[in-house]
Amino acid sequence: MKLRIIAAAVLGAVTALSAAATAQAAPAQAAAARTFTTEVSGTCDTGTGEWVVDWAITNQSDTTALLILMQSTPAEAALTSLPSPQGGATAHAIQRIPGDSAGAHLTYIAVWTDFPGGSWQSSTDFTAPSLCERA
Repeated sequence: MKLRIIAAAVLGAVTALSAAATAQAAPAQAAAARTFTTEVSGTCDTGTGEWVVDWAITNQSDTTALLILMQSTPAEAALTSLPSPQGGATAHAIQRIPGDSAGAHLTYIAVWTDFPGGSWQSSTDFTAPSLCERA
């Protein structure tokens, strides 16, 4: 009889721990699903002697998030706003920087209004591979 009680108590404890672990994993999985990726590329515009920097921002979640621009450099050619791609979509922010610039930097935060406390920060750099001059 004592063996059955101990076995039942152990089984109950394992079930409770399993349920607690599952409950803790669910918010973590929901948060992990709410991410963005940022890819950057640059093309030399030989007509103007500027780098055309394309920030491709992909929303990897299934809902739209508000993007808050935190930092954009160089200061003389900084972005002033960012698109907010729908869930699963990619949007582009185009930045034109001087041809003699070393590159550009973008930092933003994504915030989901339906997910209290849920946010994602991205910080990405574009390094100009060479001088971009007018042809």
